[in-house]
Amino acid sequence: MQDITGDSASDQSWIAPEGWPVMALAGGVTILLTLVWLPLGCIALGLMVWLRHTLRTPSRQVPDAEGSVLAPADGIVVDISDGEVEPPAGTDMGRGRRVTIRTGLADAQLQRSPVAGRITDNFLIPGLFRSADDVDLARRDNERREITIEIGMDAAGAGERLLLVQIGTATARQLVCRHGPGKFLEAGAPLGMPRIGGMTELFLPAGSRLSVCKGQSVVAGETIIAALPR
Repeated sequence: MQDITGDSASDQSWIAPEGWPVMALAGGVTILLTLVWLPLGCIALGLMVWLRHTLRTPSRQVPDAEGSVLAPADGIVVDISDGEVEPPAGTDMGRGRRVTIRTGLADAQLQRSPVAGRITDNFLIPGLFRSADDVDLARRDNERREITIEIGMDAAGAGERLLLVQIGTATARQLVCRHGPGKFLEAGAPLGMPRIGGMTELFLPAGSRLSVCKGQSVVAGETIIAALPR
């Protein structure tokens, strides 16, 4: 197993880079509320402590399991497709299994690469910000970011494609991926985050064997959710 906290020195700070804008905004609000009424400032300070916990860069033990797909986000598996389904329109993928993870407001928000591979596409599709309580409605109407990863053994490798979709919710209104097309990532490497909460979907290659079930808690970069077909 390998310990992964980030892919550069700046990523090893306690707050993930994607979390600093939220912390800065929360800090400004805390100062203003303290000037207005001290008890309100104390409440805001408590919220900042909570944000610091959820926006941190946690150390993760990435398993040495070749051919496995890791959970990209902390949270609960809220949906697993019955058999193989079509990916979102416009993606260069065939039918495959779909796994949906919902990240709670108390979970660590930083997402991690589920496999070792190269990002080939990363684009944002504008939409609404409906509640995640209705998974099908949120999947259909909400804003999302589609990230395609080509699976290979090294930076020059090529293979199957896996699609990771960040889905906005009533609380997650910014979908952030820190890497663009061409970037090669190790399995478990920091990827980005929806700020904050949100859902994450994985579309796995046909023939992948799932190892999680609906309702199961998963940990980004540690929990193995599937085995690739080859």
